[in-house]
Amino acid sequence: MNMSASSNINTMDNVSNYSITGDGGEGMEECGDVCWEVYVGFWIEGLLVPVIASFGIVGNITCVFVFNHKSVDLKPSFSNILKCLSIYDILFLSGVIFLYALPNMSNYYIIMIEPHTTPLILPLTQVAMTGSVYSVVAVAVERYFNICKPFHNNWGGMYQGLGYIIAIIIFSFLYNILKFFELETVYPVVAHNSTNETFFSSVHPEAAVQLTDMRRNPVYTTTYIICNTFFMGVFPILVLAILNCKIIQAMKRATMRHNNVCTVQRRDGAMTALLSGIVLVLVICHTPKTFINLYESYQVILWGELRDEPLWGRILIKCSHLLLSVSSALNIVIYSYKDFKFRAVLGMFCRNISDFKKTQRREGSSVTDGDVQGTTTITEITVDDSPTVILGYTNGKEMITHKNNN
Repeated sequence: MNMSASSNINTMDNVSNYSITGDGGEGMEECGDVCWEVYVGFWIEGLLVPVIASFGIVGNITCVFVFNHKSVDLKPSFSNILKCLSIYDILFLSGVIFLYALPNMSNYYIIMIEPHTTPLILPLTQVAMTGSVYSVVAVAVERYFNICKPFHNNWGGMYQGLGYIIAIIIFSFLYNILKFFELETVYPVVAHNSTNETFFSSVHPEAAVQLTDMRRNPVYTTTYIICNTFFMGVFPILVLAILNCKIIQAMKRATMRHNNVCTVQRRDGAMTALLSGIVLVLVICHTPKTFINLYESYQVILWGELRDEPLWGRILIKCSHLLLSVSSALNIVIYSYKDFKFRAVLGMFCRNISDFKKTQRREGSSVTDGDVQGTTTITEITVDDSPTVILGYTNGKEMITHKNNN
């Protein structure tokens, strides 16, 4: 799937003269496929996507803090790659909100903001998605060397996984470098009334995004679609499936050789289950995107261009945006379900935040006595081995309360 946001640009203009109703009324029938696409897009990309993306952003930020805690008991290389995955997912989910959620929420955003931001946000979102996919691949490779080939030289695991992270960053940008030259902001030509001269207005409210000549080139389009199908769909899914199977088989063999499973093996088993969960979610959520890529590749190879864009394909693309958001947002759920140590540290973080909020509320609380309201210092004294708290007021009155030691 080409994650182009051009399908959202000016889509609302095509249906502005129609009423879109949920009961298949005359408005839906009159404007046909366009109205159905906008209607489904509003519910999927305008409502579900921002909710899931917001949850994912908060969850992935939390994951970064949790993985920094020593109690999680992960190898530094493995922990750092998972943090890299969370950061890429944060960037991807942020880009999804700008590309798909906001245009479905606001016509003002479509007209005034989107034409100026999409040419930059779209390629950056592509970079984030590439980094996210190959961070999962790096997790699988790291687990494979750690479990299946523990005595082999793993260059990526050197310097606490820095080799993997640098390779992911470089590949993500190099693979998507041409995406920064696919879209451009264009402005309408405005005629001067007195001189009849024409000029481009950069402040005209009807600026738009259009494909560049490079993106329109059939050779480039064909090459890009085929490469994207392979490198962002077929290849990572195959690699993840093969490595995950080998890791599971190695864990089973190790368990059969030993009567008692040691602590290290139990930890490796938990990490294998965690990896399996990540791979399963990624494969399921990326399958529609891969299917669309294969469908586009078939058309390009057969006819040299994309001739057919059926309604089901356009709706499937919107569903794919939702599933990609789900894939990036579910990390914290998978980690919590599969790893008890992650769950324990996460619970500790939540309790600390709750205690901090309670402390803040106590410190910022005020006491009202008749018409007098104010906050005072709290002094604790002891009377007959029982703690006593004296609350002072500005009018000189005192309230004495006793707190039980037990």
